[in-house]
Amino acid sequence: MSLATLVKGLRIRTVGLVSVHVRHYAVSGKPIPSQDQDQIHEFEDQKEEEDTVDKMRNKSRLGPRAYGKMHKLAPQLTDDEKQVYSLWRLRKLYGNYGSASDVNVGLLWPSKQEMELQKEKERVTYPDDIYRMIEIDKLQRKEEEVKIQKRQQELALKVTKLEDWKREVRERYQNKLRLAQEAKAKKEKVIEEIRQMFGYRIDPKDDKFKEALEKKEQEEKKAAKAAKKLKKQQKLIAEIHKMAGEGNARIEGDNTNSKEGGVETAPSTHSFSETKS
Repeated sequence: MSLATLVKGLRIRTVGLVSVHVRHYAVSGKPIPSQDQDQIHEFEDQKEEEDTVDKMRNKSRLGPRAYGKMHKLAPQLTDDEKQVYSLWRLRKLYGNYGSASDVNVGLLWPSKQEMELQKEKERVTYPDDIYRMIEIDKLQRKEEEVKIQKRQQELALKVTKLEDWKREVRERYQNKLRLAQEAKAKKEKVIEEIRQMFGYRIDPKDDKFKEALEKKEQEEKKAAKAAKKLKKQQKLIAEIHKMAGEGNARIEGDNTNSKEGGVETAPSTHSFSETKS
């Protein structure tokens, strides 16, 4: 707490004592002694002087409320404000600033009606008794522990698979790098072949080079297409030979079975391959 706050608190207490003293004489109807009058006048003059000094110190030119809010000083309520302010606002003021707010603490205690309403609210909000709430809390804690254990097991299983995932990532990276290097080497080889065809080093951005490169790519595409077609034909021929061999083996097997059964069949003058042709 700063020194200015302490001084201000002392001033507030002094003002309160003087006010009580003056009110005592006003209520009792007794005249104020000259000695007390001199003290009251002296205090009033001192208070006016201090207020003038405070105004001169306030270079921000803020009002009392804004200045107090900026410096986190408790607002000093008048008697009328204390009568008009709601109870929850006075409670909030005392909760923020404590005794410096000059609020009567006895007024802040909840009334019987408020206590009954609070009890009814607790009965509606928490219908179970304390033992049932403890049991529910234990069950919830067990469920949370089961979830945590299950999650930890899943993480442990994933950690065991981490090395496999790393290896797969490295393999994919190596494959991409290899394909990129092969494509680069192939492109450089094509460029070098085109340069050798021209007989001198030609700029790849030249139109002649681009035309030759396009022609070279078309030739490679035709060659790849022809190789693919030849491979397909070879596969088809292999399948035909396989089918022909299976057919001849089936015919020979039928002839053998017929001879063993005592039935003579006419010799075939044409083989399966000749009939197929």
